[in-house]
Amino acid sequence: MKRHAPLLALLLLAVPPAAAQEAPAWDPGYGMRFLSTHSPLVNDTGILETVFTHRFNQPVNEAGGNDLFGLDNGANIGIGLSWVPVRRVAAEVYRASSGGDYELAAKVAVLEPTAERPLGIAVRAGASWLTKYDIDRKAGAFGQLLVAWTLADRVTLAAAPSYASNTPLFEDVFNVPLALQVRLGRGFLATGEYVFRNRDLDGSKGQWSFGLEKSVYRHRFLLWIGNSAATTVDQTLAGDYAGGVMESNLRLGFNISRQFRIGGN
Repeated sequence: MKRHAPLLALLLLAVPPAAAQEAPAWDPGYGMRFLSTHSPLVNDTGILETVFTHRFNQPVNEAGGNDLFGLDNGANIGIGLSWVPVRRVAAEVYRASSGGDYELAAKVAVLEPTAERPLGIAVRAGASWLTKYDIDRKAGAFGQLLVAWTLADRVTLAAAPSYASNTPLFEDVFNVPLALQVRLGRGFLATGEYVFRNRDLDGSKGQWSFGLEKSVYRHRFLLWIGNSAATTVDQTLAGDYAGGVMESNLRLGFNISRQFRIGGN
């Protein structure tokens, strides 16, 4: 046996150790954004995500059946891209047609949610550029702390304390958008969002919205209702979209997102 010991040692060195099994990634249900508010999630490395948002401007009660409940009229249309070049870091660009509002941002996942600790935390910061508004100061900066906690693998509570240096009507605005999401099963999710009213804008109302979403492999389809068509950070925080959210009228809209793997592992 001693004569074969060197041979056995060489064989052991030649055989690679068994790879440690990785626990399957946990899916908290929500995607990169809830309705208009961003979530703390960052996609996997190499994922490019496109998003299209549509918020019809005419309220349902004003449009009636002849205008197909607002679908025949104009909308605030948003087009965005999110790219993850390295783990936990997303580079984002988004443009909303209202005001020609560009939003350039970076999002960093500080704490990724797991089944054992379903808490997600991210920071998101960037710049905005209101190209179409007739205002002296068109450019600004913003920052967000994105937090989400999932209960019993079904209910997610989220908050996004946010600051914007410039909006269509205000400077140095702070607000805390809130979100509540419930997993209904079979890829369906129900989500509600609320943004507190701007006390410095006379007659301003809180912004509320609700969405029913269907998640299918690398796709998300969302039907939306709410009282504000704002989709960018600056126009949402101040409640001054289109001169101010002064009513509780119901509007319709939708989100569509699609992921593409173009790099990474």
